[in-house]
Amino acid sequence: MKQFPGKILIFGEYLVLDHHVGLATPLASTYCSLHKQKAQNPKVSEGISIRELMDNWISYCVKHRLNFLDLKRWQNDVKETLSIDSNIPIGYGLGSSGAITACIYADYGEYTKDQKETRLRLAQMESFFHGKSSGIDPWVSYSKQSWLFQGKELRAVDEDKVSDFTTKCVLIDSGIPRNTKLLVERFQEERKQMEGWQEMVDLSNALAKSFLHLETPTDIQESIHRLSTLQRENMSWLIPETLQAFWDQVLASGNAMKLCGAGGGGYFLLYDPGRQLKPLIAEHSLTFKTL
Repeated sequence: MKQFPGKILIFGEYLVLDHHVGLATPLASTYCSLHKQKAQNPKVSEGISIRELMDNWISYCVKHRLNFLDLKRWQNDVKETLSIDSNIPIGYGLGSSGAITACIYADYGEYTKDQKETRLRLAQMESFFHGKSSGIDPWVSYSKQSWLFQGKELRAVDEDKVSDFTTKCVLIDSGIPRNTKLLVERFQEERKQMEGWQEMVDLSNALAKSFLHLETPTDIQESIHRLSTLQRENMSWLIPETLQAFWDQVLASGNAMKLCGAGGGGYFLLYDPGRQLKPLIAEHSLTFKTL
């Protein structure tokens, strides 16, 4: 069966809730695929089995009349033990639900060339996990491409620019899973007191748009350092205490840390183009993942 990557939100965390610009890219070091064989690990988490997840998901799709799916064949395969092979951690902001949605749609969905229709279908399917989905995560995973998005608008970006940026970054593991829904709810209240909100919006939008084809490049080093400073000042409650001193030292070095998606746990993006900070990572007993 086909294999689909996770995703990383490079720019736009929380801003996309107000229909500002987001930039998302597939994370090639992560994957999710389906196998029609007995699962070695029959659980997707401590509280739920793969069989239970699939049965509940199929019931949801039936209830919401997602007739573009071959629900009968999907259900039959579940009975014969449909297993998931994935190295995407749950609750880390790497698009685990988006990747499994892409897998199911690729196997059981009715193919269409219409990009908007495909994204709508993926959003309808992934809504099973989150209550409401924009469809961005499963679309990035399904298309295996980077995308700039704003509301319902999608634009292709310069993959070479994205690749050049991601090679200068690593993902710092906080070691803490998070609940995105609860964080979003708190954020809606916290942002009312954020003095740096508009500056964060302007910086993040400019940084994201600089990855478009033929767009004049922005000063990434200076801009991302300022964005990192603003997040540290205005969104410290989304930065685990175990990372706050490390974050401050990164800023002092002239480099940058930023939220990846919801923050609060999971992975955080470290921009370190000179690869100077490996000793600092080790000093704080942190682990990292390349993009």
